Amino acid sequence: KNTGVWFNKNHKEYERFELMQYTGVKDKNGTEIYEGDIVILNDTEEENRCVVKYKYGSYILVDGDLRENLSNVENRFLEVIGNIYENSELLEE
Repeated sequence: KNTGVWFNKNHKEYERFELMQYTGVKDKNGTEIYEGDIVILNDTEEENRCVVKYKYGSYILVDGDLRENLSNVENRFLEVIGNIYENSELLEE
């Protein structure tokens, strides 16, 4: 499972958390990109807000019908702006 609970020293439930897997890629600002991150992909005339997902043995960028393998995109075209757990409103249009 990718979820867990953080306990304080008195063994009381403190905070729930989601584990996020590092992709091995950094964005144009040097920020590490994790599964579940929301990134701006800006390598065309338009800007796409994508979610990083792990599918089919690799990390992909997903935005509607757009599916792009993360390893095929240069870092200079990527910028992390949040993640699906804390900033899901960034995906709303």
